[in-house]
Amino acid sequence: LGGHAVARGALIRTMSFITCPMPAMAAVPTCRRSSRSLLALLAIASLCKESTGIVLRGAVSNSTGVAGLANSTPSLAGVLNSTASFAGVNSSQQQRAPRVYFLFLAMDKVSNLDVWKAFFANAPAQEYRAFIHCKLPSCQQQVAGSVILAVPTVPSYYCTDLVSPMQQMVHYALQDRDGAPNPYDKFAFVSDSSLPAKPFSYVYRILAARSGSDFCVFPSNEWADVPSNSGHGLEVAVKHHQWLTMSRAHAEKSWALWSTGTLHNFMSYFRMNALPMLPNNNSFADHRNYGCLDEFWYMLALFGTLHQPNSQRDQDVHLAMFTGGPLRISAHAGWQGECDTFVLWAKYLYTPGNNPFNSFHSTLDQVSIPHGGNFARPGWWDTITTHGMRSIRHSSFLFVRKFIDSPRLADGPSFTQAYIQNVLS
Repeated sequence: LGGHAVARGALIRTMSFITCPMPAMAAVPTCRRSSRSLLALLAIASLCKESTGIVLRGAVSNSTGVAGLANSTPSLAGVLNSTASFAGVNSSQQQRAPRVYFLFLAMDKVSNLDVWKAFFANAPAQEYRAFIHCKLPSCQQQVAGSVILAVPTVPSYYCTDLVSPMQQMVHYALQDRDGAPNPYDKFAFVSDSSLPAKPFSYVYRILAARSGSDFCVFPSNEWADVPSNSGHGLEVAVKHHQWLTMSRAHAEKSWALWSTGTLHNFMSYFRMNALPMLPNNNSFADHRNYGCLDEFWYMLALFGTLHQPNSQRDQDVHLAMFTGGPLRISAHAGWQGECDTFVLWAKYLYTPGNNPFNSFHSTLDQVSIPHGGNFARPGWWDTITTHGMRSIRHSSFLFVRKFIDSPRLADGPSFTQAYIQNVLS
């Protein structure tokens, strides 16, 4: 605000304010020099942070609005309205500490919910928020009364569109108005069959310290490609794990792009899964593309396709705010990026190079080795020992999956208590 700024007591000495540029993704118009009523000026003050930063208080890019949120999900609205209304927010409030938004994608329940309750039990309230998108009402009933808040359910379809529910959570998380947003905020997607691999304090410290986004990139023979529109070389879409962690800047950009229809046609444009899928019938740059929308959309939307003029030549690409870069484009590229969540894809367990999955898997005792799954489905745990739990705690991962609900503890009476003691303490 220009001239004399809004004082702490909301004293207005001037009704004229300077231009306050907003990013293109915001659904809030740019402030223009004019004269407003006191109420309007205070409302604008809640949107424009002093000097440079931008504070988007409940700004949305569709017609839902804060009032719609309050009407649809009372418990969720309580969080979104935990601070003053638009007109009462102090424009000079200091930036808060980074916050981690845990975004759970679930069908009918969260497996081993008591472990997650223990994970959040001693977490400082200002350091996190937890949201969940439930496919079925039983899931919403399960988490009711917990720190995990259910967002309104949107239509979703396995493989062809799990991005809609993921972005529904991003949309609601971005409307958290409790303190000025921090660029080091993180938005971490978590499966309903995942468990934390570290105590909250450890997960928070690691994620809050990183400036970029964490993408766990599959070996390059899983990437998708189409001939370039220029007629020279290929346009390559990088395949990554669904369980990624975004920076605030990337979360805001992803919502702006998804909400306006960007790349909703990815599956048809890249002719995904058009050919029969066999265990070993795909290789790098072969035009045989397999996978799901949620495994491609985020990197494609945030970074675009990678242009590969010659599939026989390797190259490194430096992507802004991509943790673990540069990204290697090569027919022989293995796991890349930053893998926050352990998932067992048996086909790539022994991929050469930097392979955190094999590094962790090799530390498990025989009883704790998860089932292997197949080329289309990842492995899972139904039994583990306390030794296996300690291996999880000492691994490089922040989360692990897939666990069935109430797995068997091979050397003790209670899986939940043993997990809390060996992993979360």
